[in-house]
Amino acid sequence: MKKIENECVNCGLPCLGNVCPYRKVPHYYCDRCHEEETLYYYHGEELCEYCLLKEFDIIEGSER
Repeated sequence: MKKIENECVNCGLPCLGNVCPYRKVPHYYCDRCHEEETLYYYHGEELCEYCLLKEFDIIEGSER
């Protein structure tokens, strides 16, 4: 899931409002584990690699 977060660093300058690059920073979180990771769209969900791999069965004998 995409969340827009305020990452104000209190730089001491007059506030730039909505044009400040730290005001509306996008972050992407896995729909299942809620960790901030690279996401993959799978069956209507945005999943990290770990949660996505849990969706698949391992073929017996192929593990290293």
